[in-house]
Amino acid sequence: MEWGNPAPWLMQGFPGKVRQLAWSEVPTNIGVPMLASCSGAAVIVWERDRDERIGWASRILGNHQGMVQAIAFQPNSLLLASAAEDGWVALWHRGTRLIQSLTGASNGFSCLTWHPQGHQLAAGGLDGELLVWSQTSRGRGFGER
Repeated sequence: MEWGNPAPWLMQGFPGKVRQLAWSEVPTNIGVPMLASCSGAAVIVWERDRDERIGWASRILGNHQGMVQAIAFQPNSLLLASAAEDGWVALWHRGTRLIQSLTGASNGFSCLTWHPQGHQLAAGGLDGELLVWSQTSRGRGFGER
């Protein structure tokens, strides 16, 4: 395997430092995984366009009021979680729309991770708290545990 041939895609236009990147395990309709990044209070989702001349198209998910500290796709899903210093964990359906907001760290979140099977989401707070949400009945989202 050889890296760097062809030249890499260059994605620009972030509002500041790119803090984290996450690939989805599940491909989109055209067979390519999504790529998410966070910069400032924004989450940017990149999706490969069918037209190779266009390359990658981006969309900004801007629900957070504080610095986004962590992002992760749920295993075997296109559900994206983002945790921020504003005290919210946002769950994004297919990287397009907010479907649920979770709270619990009054001074903000610093990290998050999915259980390997995807039925639980854990997030760490800036004041030393750890919250774990479990997926509730089908279609009902996540509840605190």
